[in-house]
Amino acid sequence: MSMDVARCRDLSRRDFARGYLAPSPRPLILTDALSNWGALGKWTPDYFGEHYGNVEVTIDGRTMSVRELAAEIRVSSPEHPAPYLRNSLLSRWPAALRDDVTPLPRCIEPNWLDSRLFPSRESLTYFELYIGGRGAAFPVLHYDGLHTHAFIMEIYGEKEFWVYPPEQTAFVYPRPGPESNKSQIDDIEHPDLERFPLFAQAKGTRFRLKAGETLFVPAGWWHTARMLTAAISVSVNSADAANWRAFKQDFCTDLAQERGRLRATITSAYLGALGGLYSGLEFLNLFD
Repeated sequence: MSMDVARCRDLSRRDFARGYLAPSPRPLILTDALSNWGALGKWTPDYFGEHYGNVEVTIDGRTMSVRELAAEIRVSSPEHPAPYLRNSLLSRWPAALRDDVTPLPRCIEPNWLDSRLFPSRESLTYFELYIGGRGAAFPVLHYDGLHTHAFIMEIYGEKEFWVYPPEQTAFVYPRPGPESNKSQIDDIEHPDLERFPLFAQAKGTRFRLKAGETLFVPAGWWHTARMLTAAISVSVNSADAANWRAFKQDFCTDLAQERGRLRATITSAYLGALGGLYSGLEFLNLFD
């Protein structure tokens, strides 16, 4: 397994699109995209415990206050990790927190999921918060649902990531059915090779993400992480020309199950046209 991923600073949207979206998307770490964020140097587990201590969160079926979570994070260890708050929508937290994590990195725009022309009543862009202690880990190797890209922005602490490209899918044992974007392997650091022998052939990349850095994980790339220290991050998912076809297929497959094939067929045609429109507009913006 290789031990690093490309790191860049002062990267334009044009260079990002040319170098990391087309023709072969690949992960990237932006080292300076969060330099104007108020959250840097401000957000810590203790900060959340002091200012939002009465907020209740539920983690793996356990309901607790943020004050209690912060206390457990202080003594978290690999042997006894604190509960890991993950995928918590920022829209459900006080609005002041959103002000601390803007503007978003330029490379996220344009995010086609934010289009007013998108045929969904609910936004499919998820701006999420993660707070964990040393030794905690994301519970499953996965790629983001609907084949969206992931941008993971580290605000405090340090994480270790594992990523595997889509061509390694056969080696990571996807779950059957609707959870096919998640691996059956419970612990990739200590895999059961008797149950999952092909995982020994999986070729991925292992690296660290530090405070102030942004990780881009392209659509369909398997990834997971564990905390090397107490850590706080936020993430945003997105869609653009590079992943629109795969996103459209996933979205319409789900829609067919919920609303029927006719609705899914009409929506697929509409999304295809919408993608063509936005591809043309993006081309003009990037290459004029």
